[in-house]
Amino acid sequence: MNLYQLPILPMTIPIRKTGLLRNESFSFTCNRCRECCKNKKIQINPYETAQLARRLGMTTTRFIERFTVEEGAFLKFTEEGTCAFLGPDGCSVHHDRPLVCRLYPLARHVGEKGEEWFSELEPEPSCRGSYGMESTISEYLAKEDALPYMQAANIYLNLLWKLISALESQEESEQVEGSIEEAVTPENWMDIDAVVTDYCLRNRLQKPQTVNENMRLHIEALEQWIKPT
Repeated sequence: MNLYQLPILPMTIPIRKTGLLRNESFSFTCNRCRECCKNKKIQINPYETAQLARRLGMTTTRFIERFTVEEGAFLKFTEEGTCAFLGPDGCSVHHDRPLVCRLYPLARHVGEKGEEWFSELEPEPSCRGSYGMESTISEYLAKEDALPYMQAANIYLNLLWKLISALESQEESEQVEGSIEEAVTPENWMDIDAVVTDYCLRNRLQKPQTVNENMRLHIEALEQWIKPT
């Protein structure tokens, strides 16, 4: 089980400022130099996987196999160090890009009690983006349509802690339902389509068509797996 190895911050980049709140002054305009699409580790959660898979017209199972590494936790990069979705004209999945990409050059942090703050990352040496102070972090998040992705990230982070807690409890006592270990694997933790398809078959439900509805059932299924007897 690889849940313990998933880092909260997917990219190790020097930080220029930290402890920033949403009302802090900040602006950034991307000028499409594409330097930020190289030599990174872009972590994704099941919601982001589902959005990208839908854009490409494939199941999340197929997407994970083809475009991710480390059991679905990170996007695949080429041997030259560029994102698999970086094309001659820029990001080929820009509309459905992950939260990390939407936030850049910011990083978002969430504490144990749900407190939120941001860091401003050091720009790439050859970055041609334009920095400024004429708007706020909150406005930048809205412009990048980051809020739905932040909400999904919060949900899956909370679920991750529950899964870890359940697995730790299972190691200490056999009182936890045995199906946890069998049901929760690195593959189906990330794979919304696989989990929801199985869940719908077991409960005689029709599999939803939208990402949000599939995510709802995905969370419901995982919550049931970790529920104690």
